[in-house]
Amino acid sequence: MRGRSIFAGLSREEICELGMDVHDIHVPSGTTIYHEGDPAQYAYTLRQGGIKLVKSLPNGHAQIVRLLHHGDLLGFEGLRTERHRHSAVTLTGTDLCRLELRALDALSQRLPAVREAIFARWQQALQEAEDRIVELGAKKADARLATFLCQWVGAYPQQRTAPFPLTRQDLGEFLGLSTEHVSRIMADLKRHGLLHEHKGQIEIPDPQNLFLYASSDGSRS
Repeated sequence: MRGRSIFAGLSREEICELGMDVHDIHVPSGTTIYHEGDPAQYAYTLRQGGIKLVKSLPNGHAQIVRLLHHGDLLGFEGLRTERHRHSAVTLTGTDLCRLELRALDALSQRLPAVREAIFARWQQALQEAEDRIVELGAKKADARLATFLCQWVGAYPQQRTAPFPLTRQDLGEFLGLSTEHVSRIMADLKRHGLLHEHKGQIEIPDPQNLFLYASSDGSRS
């Protein structure tokens, strides 16, 4: 996990000399780690599990702005804002590394490698958000969902199946679709053998076939 963290550019000796107060914590499924509007005190690295970042809308509904899995960061916006701009809710039992933001800010000022790593992850998150905006506007529902599924499974390249704790409602809130629409598409993809789901795991035998099928049939969405 160190290779995916903001400390990836540091040697083991340098990490040991940081003096950072790092806590390994376990959070049960369905727990809100922090709420939108809470004072930002900590940053986290997601070691294992899944988390959704949720923003409240004026109409009372919720919009998932990001879905996170192993190696992703959260809470780092607290380095630039006093309060969290979204809520973080665990999708599964989740293991996290927790850092104090004040200490992390001081460390990033002292070590350019850490500061650059944080900026790089922010830029990556921004690029992902921009890509999703394009997909929401340019792709049909089938292709939108297929692209996301391929990206999710692609984050686990060493595994035949990938953990998949997302509900149909989660997928709909993230992709701008109704729960019923997501359910219909998923059932159709499974009926054609393009994906398999079993006990919180998902397998895509051939990601290219899945995407090609969804793109060619997108006119029915």
